[in-house]
Parts: sequence; structure tokens; C-alpha cells
Amino acid sequence: MRTWLITGTSRGIGRAIAEVALAAGHRVILTARRPSSVEDLHQQYPEQTMLFPLDVQQRTQAFHVVSAAAKAGFVPSVLVNNAGYGLVGALEDLTPESIQRQVDTNLLGVIWMCQAVLPHMRQNGGGFIFNISSIAGYFGFKGTTLYNATKFAVTGLSEALAQEVAPFGIYVCNVAPGPYRTDWAGSSLEKAPSLEHLNPNSPYYELHALMAERYAQMNGQQPGDPKHIAHVLLHCVEMGWAPKHLILGDEARQTWDKYTSLRNFPELQFIAHTEEAPIRP
Repeated sequence: MRTWLITGTSRGIGRAIAEVALAAGHRVILTARRPSSVEDLHQQYPEQTMLFPLDVQQRTQAFHVVSAAAKAGFVPSVLVNNAGYGLVGALEDLTPESIQRQVDTNLLGVIWMCQAVLPHMRQNGGGFIFNISSIAGYFGFKGTTLYNATKFAVTGLSEALAQEVAPFGIYVCNVAPGPYRTDWAGSSLEKAPSLEHLNPNSPYYELHALMAERYAQMNGQQPGDPKHIAHVLLHCVEMGWAPKHLILGDEARQTWDKYTSLRNFPELQFIAHTEEAPIRP
């Protein structure tokens, strides 16, 4: 039996992981900005769960949750950094406040949670950290610039952190789903004002119009079931090993196959110390 700490358990992937882990007999530290949204799980599994309010943007809250749970005997050996959301719209049209919130949640929230649990995992001889990134953490797409930026950062963080903590028996896995049936494209999605209201005066109106149509068609129709992700992570924990990267879903694989040639950086040029001029194709 493991003790899982999952951020953002009120819905979507976080909720699915909590349900699957609990059904398998594990203990779960449930967290959400609105604890009432997950109170039903706490009541269903009163002996297996603890419930805390948590806004991952707040470093002090992250450390408080981990400390309070550990004092109650719920020492986390599995961390799932799931809390996060999408911010979409052309970079030029994003507000400073929305940019800050995206970074504070999607990136700094992951960092604060890792810092809070790592001392406990080291002292207990190991553990698992699953950072929920995205296929958008490997490939950039127009209109999701800030979301790409935070997920690329989480991917890089996971890759480096895995090397730092491997000597302590801690596995760090970058979990990169494609489209799964969550409300990512619905109520959880934050949009640039010119996308939200389809401002015809925006220089990015055509892009935003296409994005609005795409998200309307996508919302609730994504092919992946969040419980699939939950079962994959459960298998990793129960077999005692996790890879550094997990690309989840057929659509994510298709995206990888379509865009992976771009990772060869066709416009990249190496400039030696004795050279000064890039060669224009």
C-alpha cells in the first residue's frame, strides 16, 4: 500500500487517478482549491484518505499539506502533480496577469510540491513523482504559446530532476497525454480576451476564430478516458518502476510521429569559434 498525494483531485485526470488508486487499496491525500468538490471521495474512503484545501501557487500551502499529512501518518510516497490548466490565445494578446497565473500554477506549483515531498521520499528510501505535462510539452503549437512554455518547462524539469534523485530510489516521470476527456477545452480553459470575445480588430482574429471552433468541437469529445492514465500510473507504482517519459494516447503518438522530425531542428546551425556568418538556405 502506498500513500499518494494528488493535486487537483476535484475533476478530470486528478479525480480519475484518486478513484483508481483508492479502489486498488492505496491511501490518497486529496487536495483541491475547493475541498467540497472532493468531499464525496473522502466520505466513501474515510480510512484511506485525508482531504486538504490547496492552491499550488502558494508555496506555504504546499509545505503545510505535506507536513500535516505526514504528522498524521500519511507520508506521501507517490506525488502526482496534476493541478494545471490551459491558457490559449496569441502571445501578444495575453494579459500580464493571465501569464503570471499560468506560470505560477503549471510550473511553480510543480516545483513547490516537489520541494515539499522530496525530503520525506529521501528519508523513506524512495518514491514516485509523476508530473502531468502534455504532448504540448514536446512540440509548440500556435495559439498555445504560454501553455507550451510551461509544459516544455515541466518536461525539462522532470528530465533533470530524475537524474538528481535517482540515487535516492526516487523515480520522476514526465506524463504527457494527448486529448483525454477532461474539461481542459471547456470550463477550465482560460482564453485571451480577444479569443474569448473573438475581437475582429485583433491581428490574430483568423487564428482565434479557428481555435474557438476547434475547442467547441473538442470539448467533451476527446477520445481518451482519464482512467486509462490512472491505470498506467498505478501499474508503474505497483511494479516499482517508472520510465522518465510516458506519452499517452493514440493521438499523442500520431502527433509525435507527425512532428518528431521537427525536433531535428532543420534550421539549426552550429557556429564554430572561427566562424561568424550563418548560412542562409
